[in-house]
Amino acid sequence: MKTSSKLALVVGLAAGYVLGARAGRERYDQIAAGAKSVWNSGPVQKQVDNVQGLTGKYVPKAVESSFRGLGKLVSGLVSKILGSGSKSSASKNRASKAPEAPAGTVPNPA
Repeated sequence: MKTSSKLALVVGLAAGYVLGARAGRERYDQIAAGAKSVWNSGPVQKQVDNVQGLTGKYVPKAVESSFRGLGKLVSGLVSKILGSGSKSSASKNRASKAPEAPAGTVPNPA
């Protein structure tokens, strides 16, 4: 791309930005006012109330059910990872004992 083409592009973008910024705020305010009037209209607010009622009724049940299912999943995973509790007492004692430090290192404080 030639330098003159780049310069023309930059000048065009700058002019578009300046002109758009001047008209942009007024147009934004018009759109925002229109959206606010639609949002506050009777039919829309009636549907908002309906949705709020449904979410108040069903969302807590769905969340509770999801957490219950998640709890079962985690419980199952933990029991698979840890085993079914059939470890011998010797292996349990080994698991709870802190490992010894290798020779020539600082002793393990645990």
